[in-house]
Amino acid sequence: MEAVKKKMLMLKLDKENALDAAEQADTDKKAAEERSKQHEDELLQMQKKLKGTEDELDKYSEALKDAQEKLEVADKKAADRRGTEPA
Repeated sequence: MEAVKKKMLMLKLDKENALDAAEQADTDKKAAEERSKQHEDELLQMQKKLKGTEDELDKYSEALKDAQEKLEVADKKAADRRGTEPA
């Protein structure tokens, strides 16, 4: 009879430990999900910032191209006036 009581007590302790472990796992899962959500939000913000930076790069690249073309035209006109080849 004593062995049965001891076995019941051990099973009860095992059950309590399992419940505690399950509760801790659930808490850890919720914390991980919250961190994941924060990282996803941060990723979206970074993607928006990257898109803006890429758009800005495109704008400045186009402006540079236009300026280089104007410089080439101006160099050609200056060379034509001097009667020499453009640099």
